[in-house]
Amino acid sequence: KINTLIQEKIMKKLISLFLPLVMLGSLFLSSSGFAKSLLDEIKQRGVIKIGSTLKYPPQMYKDSNGQPAGYDVELMKMLANDMKVKLEVVDMDFPGLIPALLAGKVDMLSVGLVNTPERALSIEFTDGYVPYRQVMVVQKNSNAKSIQDLNKKGMKITALMGSTAENLAKTKLPNATIVGLDQQEAMMEVTSGRADGVVAEEYLAMPLIANFPNKVKILNPDQPFKDEMGAWAVRPGDYRSLRYLNNWLRYYKVRGTLDAMYEAIIKPSWYKK
Repeated sequence: KINTLIQEKIMKKLISLFLPLVMLGSLFLSSSGFAKSLLDEIKQRGVIKIGSTLKYPPQMYKDSNGQPAGYDVELMKMLANDMKVKLEVVDMDFPGLIPALLAGKVDMLSVGLVNTPERALSIEFTDGYVPYRQVMVVQKNSNAKSIQDLNKKGMKITALMGSTAENLAKTKLPNATIVGLDQQEAMMEVTSGRADGVVAEEYLAMPLIANFPNKVKILNPDQPFKDEMGAWAVRPGDYRSLRYLNNWLRYYKVRGTLDAMYEAIIKPSWYKK
């Protein structure tokens, strides 16, 4: 019995010594299996595929030659250059962006997505890289004096389908009819008189007003709904890629590069006469 007790004590001691080593080894094997990041795949492939919707000048659009252009595209080119890979901009409709990312059809998204709790359940967001101000554009002869004047039955408000603008309209105007459409269609509904208002980013609203000065105006120019930041999006779980993109954005932010590009590319459209 004494020998048995001694053996049991020895076994317990050995287990207490070796169990942490076994667990550490398992952790190492497990983590090493996931060590390969999308960054490695992109570098190996030699191409980074970035999903976007090229319909929103001056942020992202196709130029007169049908080539991707705009603020986001210039950032994509810089990113690809720093990674020493080619850039492939994958143009698709806005509602299809997140499904395409999750399906692995693109490596990341650059379309100024706002980080919302709902979206964050399925994708990861970087730091913000583009500021937004949401405003309400109404018909030039609208009798509305405030946003609440539109919060009535019979009022039709449009916004980009699936966007934070659409969610904002539903929250702020629960009594109105909110219709989600393609961005261009949403704005044209107001210029044609088929809708009472459209919620859109200020940088999109200003060119619209410049092109249709006798048909539309901003209802709340001094009191926008809110200021937001658009971010890049990546598939969840690859924190090395996420850290790299955040480091990249921070590097160019502190040097003033992002602000200078924003002022040069997007700001002029705000004040176009």
